[in-house]
Amino acid sequence: MGILLPLLGYCQNSDTTRHSRFLTTSPRLGGINVSYSVTPINTNGSTLTLHQPIVDIGIPVYKDFSTVHAVMVKTGIRYQGLFLSNGDNIGSIDFHSLSVPLLVSYSLSRSTSISFVGLATVASDFKQNIAAGDILYVAGVRLGFRPGKNLRYGVTLTYIGNYSGKYLLPIPDIDWTISNKWSFTGVIPARATLRYKLTEAQSFGITGAFDGSMYRLNESDQPQYLHLRQNNAGLIYDVKLDKRWKLNLVAGHTFMQRLETFNMDQKVPFDGFNKLNDRVANVSYRQNSFIFQAGVSYEF
Repeated sequence: MGILLPLLGYCQNSDTTRHSRFLTTSPRLGGINVSYSVTPINTNGSTLTLHQPIVDIGIPVYKDFSTVHAVMVKTGIRYQGLFLSNGDNIGSIDFHSLSVPLLVSYSLSRSTSISFVGLATVASDFKQNIAAGDILYVAGVRLGFRPGKNLRYGVTLTYIGNYSGKYLLPIPDIDWTISNKWSFTGVIPARATLRYKLTEAQSFGITGAFDGSMYRLNESDQPQYLHLRQNNAGLIYDVKLDKRWKLNLVAGHTFMQRLETFNMDQKVPFDGFNKLNDRVANVSYRQNSFIFQAGVSYEF
């Protein structure tokens, strides 16, 4: 779900192109987002700290907004790291993932669009060469609607293949400007945020997320994978530094957190997404903790 957030964010951004024929300047469809989160977990009298840097780059490679049937193709690259302090029980302490997303969006009308999304990811401790089985992938079709300038929403039928199994999931998303002060955005169940505009440049709100990442663990006698899951909620502060730069800060607490390792045969069936908790972990940390995140973004 954490990887799907920026991918479905691409889809939401493409919804704005249906009204772009009246604009005097081209909408900014590319951007760079850099974030860093720290999660200190108190366990067995010591502290296990998770450091997670993320660099997400989105690049439009083709766009045609000259007609009602606007077309946009967008790709990019995403890096995500997971660095553990005092994680000796796991084996490896440095994990990395590289993802390449692809979005093809086509406007059926001024209020409806269809998008095809894809994502290929390699995630590992990179202690061994990457094999074909190490490639995680996502493919989906999104139908998006924009009944008015203040509301856009959609649903993506998503096929996911990763170390824990293969799934077919419907994932709804929404971007709603409730009033001049209040707004709500969400990719359910990955993230939902309610914001209040303090000034034209600043906003404050509450946010909740179901986040996670998965990496192959090669530093063991038999093939394993590491699975991090975090359900958290907290406060978010956004500030626009100028027309292109934006800073955000998040401080929250997890209400479900699991850092676990599994043998590669620990998978769930195609219709068993709700059976992820039935897997038998080799190493498991389940303590809740505070989580802090800072991010900066630039649009182009």
